[in-house]
Amino acid sequence: MPILVINDSPIKQFAENKHAVGQSIFESYMRLTNRATNGKRVTVFGYGACGQGVAACFRAAYSTVSVVDTNPVTTLSAHFDGFATPLRRDAIKSADVIVTETGAENIIIADDIPDLKDGVILMNGRHFPTEIDVAAIKASPSVVHCAAYSEEGIESLTLNDGRTVHILSAGHMVNLSGPRPLGNSIESMDIGFALQARCLERIAQQKGQGIGGGTGDCVVPVPIDIDARVAEDYLTLNR
Repeated sequence: MPILVINDSPIKQFAENKHAVGQSIFESYMRLTNRATNGKRVTVFGYGACGQGVAACFRAAYSTVSVVDTNPVTTLSAHFDGFATPLRRDAIKSADVIVTETGAENIIIADDIPDLKDGVILMNGRHFPTEIDVAAIKASPSVVHCAAYSEEGIESLTLNDGRTVHILSAGHMVNLSGPRPLGNSIESMDIGFALQARCLERIAQQKGQGIGGGTGDCVVPVPIDIDARVAEDYLTLNR
């Protein structure tokens, strides 16, 4: 029985991971904070498809965007896309807003507190609440007060030198938490579900045989013709 990896479909990557996640993370920033983006310095950690979308959306909203990624090739891609690519510490020091989009753990940790700008907003755009080590940051001796605004999904930490750090949604995936979480756009989800339905249809039609007609299929990509059909169907509806 084949396992089709929907997330690796190029359509899924650009339609949902890049464009829809980028839009929904940006929308969540506006929804939770009601703060302007014009002229804000935004640092995006991670420049996969999701990070690319987040960086593009904040830049389109007149922010100055920096990208940090551990992969030098990916960082070079961000550079060629026109984003600043400072070293990690410099990117943290300058940021009014920090967005984590890496899929890794402990991207922002308690040791980063001395470098955080007064009033910085920390937000996570990935599925697990481990990219920002919220517990360690809140437990730091530098934190003298924590004001929780549960309805808004914001925690404001006052540091012993007077600086304030704001954490959105307790480090959880910001577009699926906080007040009235909406997640990705309906259109992007429709595309993802269409890919899933067409792949299940193909598996059923093969009656237990491999997607390629054999029996050795295991983890396989979405067939090119299914990607093409979903793309054509979407374009037909939206021309």
